[in-house]
Amino acid sequence: MTPPEPIADESPFVTIWEAPRATIRRIVDTDPRFHVNGLFFCSGVIGALEGIATWAQRFELPLVAIPIGCLLMGAITVPTGHANAWYKRWVGGLLGGTASRQEVAAVNAWATVPVIVGHTGLWIIQGALYGREIYSPVHPTIDAASTLVRVTFALAAGLFTLWAAVVVVAGFAEVNRFSIARSIARTFGSNSS
Repeated sequence: MTPPEPIADESPFVTIWEAPRATIRRIVDTDPRFHVNGLFFCSGVIGALEGIATWAQRFELPLVAIPIGCLLMGAITVPTGHANAWYKRWVGGLLGGTASRQEVAAVNAWATVPVIVGHTGLWIIQGALYGREIYSPVHPTIDAASTLVRVTFALAAGLFTLWAAVVVVAGFAEVNRFSIARSIARTFGSNSS
C-alpha cells in the first residue's frame, strides 16, 4: 500500500501531519535543505524552554536567562542536528540504506515539526494560565491546578512527541528505501550498532 500523496500546493507544515512519508519524499525531491536549519533552531529553542522550566523548579533564575538560554540552545542544535544526520546516515548505510546526509538531515529536521508546533502551543497555554510561575521554584497556581489539567498537558506533550517519532520512522524508511520495520530497527537500534 502506497502512502497518500499530498497535494503539491499544500504546505509541508500541514501535510507532515497527515502523510509524513509522502511529505518527506516531496521535500527531498525538491530541496532537502528546505527550512532544515530553521527547524533545528526552533526545536532547540522549545527544548530549552522545557529544560529551563525544569531547572527553575530548583533554582531562582533571572528572567533574562530564558531568552539567552533559548537562543544558545537553538544555535547549538543546528550543528548537532547535522552531526546527528551524518551518524544516522552512516548507520543507515550499514543496513543498506541509500539516503544522502542531506536527506537524513531533512528527515531529522521535519520530524521536529509536531514537537515544535505542539509544545509551543502548550507553552503558550501554560504561559497564559500560569505566567512567570512556570520559571519559578515556587508555583502555587500550578500546584493548585486540578490533576486533570496537569495530566492533559502531559498527555498532549506525549502525543506530539509520539507523532514526531512516527514521522522520523516513516521519513527514514522513505529516504533509505526501507520498510517501516527496518526503519524502526535503524532508528531505535542505532545505539547498539
